Amino acid sequence: MNNVYAGTDHTLAERYLARIGFHDNFSPTLSTLQTLLFLHATHIPFGNTASFMGEAVPLDSEHLQNKLLLQQREGYCFEHSLLIQQALSSLGYNAINRLGRVYFMTTPEETPAQSHLVTVVSIEGENYLYDPNFGGMSPTAPLSLSRIGQIQETPHEPYRLIPADASGLNPDTLTGMRFMLQAKVLGEWINLYAFDPEQPVATNDVKVANWYISTSPDSLFTQHLLMALATPNARINLMDNTVKIHSREGTTQQVLETPEDFKNFFETHLNMASGHVDYQALATKVAGLLK
Repeated sequence: MNNVYAGTDHTLAERYLARIGFHDNFSPTLSTLQTLLFLHATHIPFGNTASFMGEAVPLDSEHLQNKLLLQQREGYCFEHSLLIQQALSSLGYNAINRLGRVYFMTTPEETPAQSHLVTVVSIEGENYLYDPNFGGMSPTAPLSLSRIGQIQETPHEPYRLIPADASGLNPDTLTGMRFMLQAKVLGEWINLYAFDPEQPVATNDVKVANWYISTSPDSLFTQHLLMALATPNARINLMDNTVKIHSREGTTQQVLETPEDFKNFFETHLNMASGHVDYQALATKVAGLLK
């Protein structure tokens, strides 16, 4: 592997490539970016054990590297996207973060908060959405922001970006949003989230959004345990104690009942390292939700 990167943080670059299993010669091209995103989506799980268990979710670089790269744990979008922006920048890419509003499985009557953080990468004269951290619907390939309205294939579902005002939602609920990301699921295009790639993100906006997501009793991320990881041929999703694995052959389901069940699932299916999650406490809290 070539260890000479255009960025300045060589340690972060090396840690990121090692964590996602990239061992080839490196150059910051579009082809490499495609490989990086797929590897990220299939190696670093999406999840919220910290916020679900009432723990803090720090966003400083040292903590993110330690948690996601060295401890080989999971994280949700704010953790993934901040780390991605830093890692891709250290690898020589032009990467920035943008905030978005989530519309997945909902038709809101009011504008939802900007609760999703994505990464936009500029390369070879185009901008690409690099977002392997939208849970079980994460795109597993970069999506071109110049191909608006066009179907873009990924190793999993087809995706497309359309003008936000063409999404079928009440325009009053799309404040400040330019594009809507949609995925084709069971033959239908569904809205996932909207964002504006030109709208800068203030650090304090990210801090406030992360604080709400990780601490509010109204947040999905404090109410339920959510985990997801893509594999080359399937998607693995967990909500509370129910595992669903979706593949082209269909969907299989499993219920986790004991701390050992959770440990085996996290460390076998999600490829998480041992010793960093209290599975007894986790299983006890999940069981309390289901009474």
